[in-house]
Amino acid sequence: MSAAFLCPPATAILPPKPRHPAGWRPWPVPALGVGLLLAAFTASTAWAAGQNIVDDAWASAQGYRFSGRLTEDKHQPAAPDAGRLSTLYRSARVLAADPAEGEVSWKVGELSWATRSDSKGYWLLQSNQALGLKPGWHEISSPSASSPAGLLVHEPRNRVGIISDIDDTILVSQVPSTTKLLKNSLTVPPEARQAVPGMAALYGRLTHQNPSPAATPLFYVSGSPKQLTDSVRRFLAKQQFPRGVLMLKEVSSDSPDPLTDQQAYKVARIQQIMKSLPEVKFILVGDDGERDPEVYAEIQKQFPQQVASIWIRRVSPDPKRERLGGQQDVAELLKQ
Repeated sequence: MSAAFLCPPATAILPPKPRHPAGWRPWPVPALGVGLLLAAFTASTAWAAGQNIVDDAWASAQGYRFSGRLTEDKHQPAAPDAGRLSTLYRSARVLAADPAEGEVSWKVGELSWATRSDSKGYWLLQSNQALGLKPGWHEISSPSASSPAGLLVHEPRNRVGIISDIDDTILVSQVPSTTKLLKNSLTVPPEARQAVPGMAALYGRLTHQNPSPAATPLFYVSGSPKQLTDSVRRFLAKQQFPRGVLMLKEVSSDSPDPLTDQQAYKVARIQQIMKSLPEVKFILVGDDGERDPEVYAEIQKQFPQQVASIWIRRVSPDPKRERLGGQQDVAELLKQ
């Protein structure tokens, strides 16, 4: 989408993408294979006041990027002490929440913006303007926000960054097993999800390589659908992972994110990060359950001066899974 303007003096209103025929709507999480499950709950999903799922944003000398999703239905993940059936019900309602097309607005301090969501509820506003805000985290306020989101303004002195996968890298999801993946993702409250032992403390240590650790350019990049933003935030907070920019996937027929090609999606997202922070060298952390090794190898070819190291957690059940040169085992990093 095109560049935005700060308000005041101007408010940026972007036109929505073309609508599909009335009644047509894709299931939002084909990667999880739960379309049939969601169908059973759609009829019972009542209209509510609506909410804005605001993504974490970031800004640097190269510009800024805000995004999110507007929904008609105001649903939240299950409470920390909820049972499996209640959690499943809540998860399905979150995933099946109806999108809303309309104006969204938000503020950071005295600065304000507005734009429009498309027919699937997604909105994006980005610009090559510098914001002039002090480095560090700033809270984003927006009417009907589903959970707190923040804007990370880059601290130029911080030259070490982290780009991390989520599922089976820091969060035990068991992606290679569809049954276990669905059980972990849909029937366990966010606060009860199991973190990979030692990873939160490791990331904390890595951030202290920077003069301003709390403002470390840390990005959690996952192929999970954007509808799970609130759940993942609660997991990260409960497990005391360092604060970072959470980037989940826009899932719709109009999405610029490849629907089933996780490698293309992640490469595109990480390219944005690298170009926004050209002076930062990143530590890339992932697992071999899906395509992280191949994604990071491609990024290293494109941005060799910006990749400090690549660390892969070994979770693949395939003993013949290729180990790419120059990529090290997370287990060794945890011992350091």
